[in-house]
Amino acid sequence: MQTLAIHYTVSLVIVSVLISIGASFAALSLSDRVRAATTIGPRRFWLTSGSVAMGVGIWSMHYLGMLAVTLPVPIFYFWPTVLLSMLLAIAASSVALSVVSGERLTTRRLLGGGSMMGAGIGAMHYTGMAAMRSNAMEHYNPWIVALSVIAAAGFSWLALWIAFVPRRSKQNETRMRIAASVVMGLGIAAMHYIAMVGVHFTLTTIQFSMAGTVRVDRLGQSVIAVVTGLILLAAFGTATLDKWRFQDLQKAHKELMQAQDALLATQEELREANAMLNELSVRDGLTGLYNRRHFDAALDAELRRAARNLKPISLLMIDVDCFKALNDGYGHQRGDDCLRKVACVLAEHPRRGYDVVARYGGEEFVFLLPDADSYAARAAAESIRHAVQELKIENYGSTVGNVVTVSIGVCCDHPHVYDESGQFIRKADAALYAAKRLGRNRVEVATEFPVPA
Repeated sequence: MQTLAIHYTVSLVIVSVLISIGASFAALSLSDRVRAATTIGPRRFWLTSGSVAMGVGIWSMHYLGMLAVTLPVPIFYFWPTVLLSMLLAIAASSVALSVVSGERLTTRRLLGGGSMMGAGIGAMHYTGMAAMRSNAMEHYNPWIVALSVIAAAGFSWLALWIAFVPRRSKQNETRMRIAASVVMGLGIAAMHYIAMVGVHFTLTTIQFSMAGTVRVDRLGQSVIAVVTGLILLAAFGTATLDKWRFQDLQKAHKELMQAQDALLATQEELREANAMLNELSVRDGLTGLYNRRHFDAALDAELRRAARNLKPISLLMIDVDCFKALNDGYGHQRGDDCLRKVACVLAEHPRRGYDVVARYGGEEFVFLLPDADSYAARAAAESIRHAVQELKIENYGSTVGNVVTVSIGVCCDHPHVYDESGQFIRKADAALYAAKRLGRNRVEVATEFPVPA
């Protein structure tokens, strides 16, 4: 048998390799859109589009490589087999895109995907070879056939691994994607041309049927290259436009989230400001204790609670002795300092969380003790009286001594639901009046004295 000499058209070989690289780059770009899709519909659209674009690119590379072969006999192609080879290329591309668009690349996924992709490219190549119709008979070297398939799988593994690198480093994303595209494209081309090394043609007299065959001339070669380029350009352009749209949506979403965060922060600041204003509205400006407004509300609530629970409640009415003499003799600034120091004693006095201390007016303070009987209330009052005296605030105008002292009236009661807070306060005030009348700097209990009308 006569062996036919094979010649290659270098320009077509170069174009086929470039198309292979371009198809790989377009497919990897479309894999971003597959991964970015949040619903099944868009994901299927981008996966199908990418598979078709890459598959057509691989098929085009293969057939341009085949058309680059020059034999001394005319070559025709059986178009149904050609179509089948294109479908195999699309299937192999679908495997590659499915692997690349996944969230994680495990060793099992890499090996399985690369092997299936290599097998698909090999099947596409040899199916395409089977579509040839001519007076030349193909003879294959089985070792080189195996080498070509292994090369396709190896390059596929490497390309799929490189395709995941851009996710780890956004700064080198474009560079690594180009590298992955070059590796994948060269792998596809390498598989083709390695396979072509392992085949030789011999002249035969066997006649073949011309039904369903076509012959591709120079114009057909140009049409294949141009149409493939347009398909890849359209795929890449569509992916780029969708990526820009996605980035715009992400930017808008980010701005919306920032606006929402700013709104929440503003609302939180307003809540804090309102809480501060509410707190200030119930605080005395000079001493920082609760004011009379808050005390009146707390007293009504605690009286009702004590009546419901049948519990005692006690009230301490506290007055700074001879405060007018302090103001007249030392000035109002010293008087204000004195009130603040007395307030500190009351604020720091050991008490339960539900006890209420307030400035009632002028130099008067109140100390509300829920669930406290007369013994506990008197003990608390004596402790406060001694603590104020130990401050040793100078007041030579006092009729009690040379330091500031306090008189305290104590009222303890078991209130009824119909009792009024005013009556309770009057009892404590009567005890305070008695403490002053009996010499000041002392504690008196309201139950021992008549309540003024």
